[in-house]
Amino acid sequence: MNENPNRERNGLIAGLVIAIILGALLGYIAELMALFLAVYVAFQFVQLKKLYAWAQDASMNELPFEDGLLGQLAKHIQECKKQGLQQKESVKYQLERFKKLIAVFPDGVVILSGSNRIQWFNDQAGKLLVLEKRDTGQPVNQLVRSPAFTRFLKGSSEESVTIDGPSVETNFSAEKIEIRVLPYGENERLLLVRDVTKVERANQMRKDFVSNASHELRTPLTVMKGYVEMLLLSTEGEERYSPPLKKVEQQVIKMETMIDELLALSRLEEGNVESTASSVNLRSLCEQIKLEFDAAAEKNEQVLVFNIEPSINLKANKVSLLTVVRNLVGNAIHYSAKGSVINIGWAVNDHSEGVLFVKDAGQGIAARHLARLTERFYRISEKNALHKTGTGLGLAIVKHELERHEARLVIDSKVGEGSTFQCCFPAARIES
Repeated sequence: MNENPNRERNGLIAGLVIAIILGALLGYIAELMALFLAVYVAFQFVQLKKLYAWAQDASMNELPFEDGLLGQLAKHIQECKKQGLQQKESVKYQLERFKKLIAVFPDGVVILSGSNRIQWFNDQAGKLLVLEKRDTGQPVNQLVRSPAFTRFLKGSSEESVTIDGPSVETNFSAEKIEIRVLPYGENERLLLVRDVTKVERANQMRKDFVSNASHELRTPLTVMKGYVEMLLLSTEGEERYSPPLKKVEQQVIKMETMIDELLALSRLEEGNVESTASSVNLRSLCEQIKLEFDAAAEKNEQVLVFNIEPSINLKANKVSLLTVVRNLVGNAIHYSAKGSVINIGWAVNDHSEGVLFVKDAGQGIAARHLARLTERFYRISEKNALHKTGTGLGLAIVKHELERHEARLVIDSKVGEGSTFQCCFPAARIES
């Protein structure tokens, strides 16, 4: 193409010169110049309309102008449109690849809008949540009817939520499904759905086994404890038999404690517990804890400092709260150094949650252990502990007791600086 960007300018100048010469000869210079300008403007308007019509054409095969500013503009429009079509094709191709990838993904995937409306889902999500194509555009919480899921969707500190699968008789039905929510794109979210029926069944089998085994072990341990106590009384003062029998008694007591804690955990997991709706005064509860643990703290030359206002009340179960605080204070005494101060207090965090905390002066816990501390029987090295006791079940019980109160356990610890265990209660449970 012969590009001449000055074509329009040269045409305008040449036309004006001709109009001036003719006007001078005829004696109508102004009139002829005005006539020429009007014709020139009308001509350019027609050219612009032609360019506009061409730009609206989807094909845009041939350029409407060969040179001049309008020719350059037409060429630029053509190149931009080609690039736009190429990008559109590329995005479409990538989107199709993404959909094909997600379609064979073993987990269910649902793309949600900012208002939690379904934009797209793969076949696995359709099976797990019993969704149909016509459900696209519907709010997901109206199709997946679960209070736990609705709360989780609104915002939760938990990474996932496990709910019952839809009760539909099909060849593919999940009893339990796990749902996660991840940020995706601009003002969108990705819902990941997984069938955890086998995992939940295995967990239930484990719970049943632990519960049944604990019940079965309780009777022989009681008999063993009785005989050991009898033998201790009959051999009192005999250095040959008394020390080993006392060690046997200590181990029997430890086994009894473990069984009691396992049964308590089983009751918590099965939901066979009392209501959590009564009003509990934290100050009086902590005074009871202080009376129970003062002797143990004095034995280790430790000081228990309680800083809780008398007006703080919680909607909770008193026995459960006592269990929580007993475990945390007992651990603090167990792991803190001699002569240290253990602080128990109350505060309100940035999320308006009430925080009952226990701060010890121990060796601290490495970051790699924190996420697993509430697992059953998970224990870290006790090289620096004052007593080699404990069952490894205390924090698991604390976690479950707090979950009953819609609360959570937050552990803040650094090696060499001690640990702070925070029980964070929702604002709805605080009475002051």
